[in-house]
Amino acid sequence: MALTPDQLRAARALLNISQDDLAQGSGVAVTSIRQFELGVTTNLQQKTESALLSFLGEKIEFIGLRGVALREDDHLILEGDNAIALLFEDIHTHLRGQDGAEVLFICGETPCLFSPRFSGHCAALRDADFFYRFICQKKNEAPFVRIIPANFSPLPLQAVYGSTVAQMIGDNRILLVRSPMLADGLKQTFELLWSALLAADAESEDGEDALQSRALRA
Repeated sequence: MALTPDQLRAARALLNISQDDLAQGSGVAVTSIRQFELGVTTNLQQKTESALLSFLGEKIEFIGLRGVALREDDHLILEGDNAIALLFEDIHTHLRGQDGAEVLFICGETPCLFSPRFSGHCAALRDADFFYRFICQKKNEAPFVRIIPANFSPLPLQAVYGSTVAQMIGDNRILLVRSPMLADGLKQTFELLWSALLAADAESEDGEDALQSRALRA
C-alpha cells in the first residue's frame, strides 16, 4: 500500500507518539518523517515505507488511502439474537469513507438475505452507497445475485468486506476474522463462483453438469 502523509500523522495521533518516537521505533530518520508529513517529500522510498508500516502495523490498521484505526483483535465472536445486526454494524464501521466499497455474501436458505431479517440491513448498505453481491440458493431476479442450484448442499452464511471475513458458525453466532490474506482468498473464491454460476435472470436448462463445467473453466 502507499502510505499518505495524512495517515502517518493520524497514526501518530492515535498512538500518541511524536515524530522522534516514531523515528526511534521504526529506524527511519526523523527528517524523512518530518519532510513526508509536511509534503516536502511526496513519495517514500520502499524501504522507508516498509519500516514505518512494519512498526505501526502492530497497533494501527490502514484503510484505503485515508482511513486509520487502532487495530482490533484478529478474532471476534458476535452472538445473540442481534448477531446479524452487529455484523452489519461492523460492515458500516469498516467500510465507512471508502469509495466503491463492496460486500460479498455467500449464503444458503437459512439465513436468507432476502428475508425480513436482512432486507432492512441491505437497504441501509445501499443508502450508505456501498455495493454488494450475493451468491445464494433462493431465486431472485436482481442483477447482483447468482443462484446456487437447489440440489447443492446448503451453505452457511459467509461475508467478506475490506480485510474482514465473517462466518456463521451456529444459530445466532458469527465469527469475524481480520485477515487481509484470508479476505483476499475468499474474494477470489467468490469471483470464481460468480463467474461459474448463472445470472439469476439467465438460468440454463443444462443443470448441475453445466455448472460444474463452467466452474472448472473459471
